[in-house]
Amino acid sequence: MPISHPNRRHVLAGAAAALLPLPAFALSESAATTYVQRVIDDVFGIINSGQSEARIMRQFKQVFTSYADINIIARSVLGPPFQTLNSREQSAFSDAFGNYLTDKYGRQFREFQGAEIVITRARDAGSKGVLVNSDVRQQGQSPYSLDWQVSDRSGRTKLVNLIIEGISLLSSEREEVRAMLAARRNDVGALTAYMASI
Repeated sequence: MPISHPNRRHVLAGAAAALLPLPAFALSESAATTYVQRVIDDVFGIINSGQSEARIMRQFKQVFTSYADINIIARSVLGPPFQTLNSREQSAFSDAFGNYLTDKYGRQFREFQGAEIVITRARDAGSKGVLVNSDVRQQGQSPYSLDWQVSDRSGRTKLVNLIIEGISLLSSEREEVRAMLAARRNDVGALTAYMASI
């Protein structure tokens, strides 16, 4: 994968994101590794399929919603305002946020054709879940580290963060989303409508 441009590194954040204090419950390092490998296989299967952008986008959204814990990611990104919402509003924001991430990152995935992600190890990160370490490799580029934070807090194994070279990509999303909220006078409904319309 290209690594010369920071914005390209952020593409991998489409699946989303937060270095949260999440208990790993019974999730083992082996199970987390198997889970991440499935994510990698599915994503690169789409990228290298040669299909149209529209079809890739549809399939990427299916993969994203299947593997990522969107509710936890959305809650962490929005922060305290999320707790002020009723259950219907929380669900609407989570759905809209998922739509936003799919649109933001899915269209850039073609740039990663021919890349390889090699899992190197997994380790129990305690309250943060399990971190599966991998190297991103592409011919002509220096490899870089990509850590996948996996948790089963929701009752099912899910991806909750991507950490590239030590940087949590949720942090970038949190800053951007909260800036968008501030620009809308902290009206979460307006932000939800915007994200849903993308």
